[in-house]
Amino acid sequence: MEYFECKVSYQKETGDGKLKPAKDVYIIEAINFADAETRVLEQVRPFVFAGQEVNMQTMRKVNFAEVVPNEQGHYWFKAKVQFTTVDEERGKEKKVNVQLLVEEENMESAYRTVNKLMEQSANDYEILNLQETAIVEVIRI
Repeated sequence: MEYFECKVSYQKETGDGKLKPAKDVYIIEAINFADAETRVLEQVRPFVFAGQEVNMQTMRKVNFAEVVPNEQGHYWFKAKVQFTTVDEERGKEKKVNVQLLVEEENMESAYRTVNKLMEQSANDYEILNLQETAIVEVIRI
């Protein structure tokens, strides 16, 4: 399975019955692009005002080493982590970057979650970047 970032736009009904443009970002776990598109459209359709269209703005593959949901979390944070490994044959250090996606309440709790995940690694690591995303939801299989 792979992850796809899907950006969709549509008209959504507000609490007072008016239509408002919405642009949402979803991360979809899917087999391929067609599967990802089908799944995101199924997810969004209940929020679309009757007779309105859902437009797929962009879709691209994204590479996350790990996706960590949290029922108490309200925001998705993307972390760029750099591992330092040693190439045994050449005796040289090698730096490897990975991306993680964690759902948390705030930046501080996201940082703690990433550190907790990385502490389990046998390699040295450094968190190079941690940022809040516009992701509305991650839909996994």
